Amino acid sequence: MKTLSLLCSALFLFSACHPRIYDFNAVPKSMGPNDTIRVNWKVKRAGTPTVRDYNYPGFGKGKLAAVNLLVTLRGKTTAFLLAPDSTFKIPLPAAEDSLSLCKKTDRINDDRLRYLTLVVTRKGQDSSRVIQIALRPDSAIDEIGFRPVIRGDSLIGEGINNPVRWGNNFGILSIAGGNRVMDVYHSGISETISADAMPIYSFKGTPVQGYWAFRTLLTAAEKSNPT
Repeated sequence: MKTLSLLCSALFLFSACHPRIYDFNAVPKSMGPNDTIRVNWKVKRAGTPTVRDYNYPGFGKGKLAAVNLLVTLRGKTTAFLLAPDSTFKIPLPAAEDSLSLCKKTDRINDDRLRYLTLVVTRKGQDSSRVIQIALRPDSAIDEIGFRPVIRGDSLIGEGINNPVRWGNNFGILSIAGGNRVMDVYHSGISETISADAMPIYSFKGTPVQGYWAFRTLLTAAEKSNPT
């Protein structure tokens, strides 16, 4: 019994020395570049948050621009520079367990993944957790197009717009055509866009993703040479 008691005590002392992270969360997980992230954590010892940005997969390979991060603690906001390809350690008083983080309003409006890492260290031992935040442009211009087919006297293009790129993060503001009149169907709405590239707002608020259909009449030249 004496041996068992000593063994249990040793295990207890070992586990008590290890740093622990009980909770680490951030909201929202997907946001515009100038929105605010609210970060909270609960740890056994003082925690150190770090920030690093990466290119959003599939949408950029070059070096990201440096940004000024605004860190708000207890109502006081301080600006810190997040340099390209670098990790920034947020300096905090030992007792802090929350902060707000956003980017200084500027013209930098790119796709990024922001990684927030919380590290707790005690006697040479580390515990860490990571949160991934998707930073998407506040607004963007993109083309929606599908391989056309001829049906009767019309040219038809239809299909599902890329759900991986857009997901539920964006809604339509306006759409505009090219150099021909075109009928558009999306999200239960049908509308005709003119050939002068003037935007229309009938689809405002509908999701970018989903089924789209485009129809335009064949020109005389296209009818005579349908290939």
